[in-house]
Amino acid sequence: MATKRLKKEERRQQLLDVARAIIREEGTENLTLGYLAEKAGVTKPITYDHFGDRKGLLVVLYASFNEQQIANFKQALTSPTTSFEQAVRLYSTAYIKCVISTGPEITQIIAALSGSEALMEALDKGRKACADSLIEALQPYINLQGSLGESVIATQLGAADAISALASRNTISADDAINILTGAMLGSLNAYQQI
Repeated sequence: MATKRLKKEERRQQLLDVARAIIREEGTENLTLGYLAEKAGVTKPITYDHFGDRKGLLVVLYASFNEQQIANFKQALTSPTTSFEQAVRLYSTAYIKCVISTGPEITQIIAALSGSEALMEALDKGRKACADSLIEALQPYINLQGSLGESVIATQLGAADAISALASRNTISADDAINILTGAMLGSLNAYQQI
């Protein structure tokens, strides 16, 4: 099997892209490091060198989703906002667009890792980053500190996950998802808005 020489990071990205394609087309049940090697045109040791095992590959796939999502949030947050509604809409747009761009395979990755400690750590890290981004976006308009603030933020992220999952499966359009999430967040956060 001839393999094109790529730098380590380029090879890793190629393997992740092929892994996402396998999940999208065939589901996570067919994703093994051996099958990934075959589809990517590399030897098995290369996939094992990059990910260790199947769970390691799935965790890296989930982490790359998180990194993309946080980068989108940070990019969206660079736009100045002049109102509470505008800040919520910017955040909602970034969240929905990120999940859609990642594709429906993220749901399958989470399901495949369900119950594993590695997933729980990755989810916790991702939720914290999403929560911090939301707090930052809303900081000029509401104060969400302490345990009450954490609970309110967790509620918003739960809604964002549910609505974006519908959009990623094309059950609803991206525009509808953004409008629904914005409305849901505005409605529930309104009680905490600073006067």
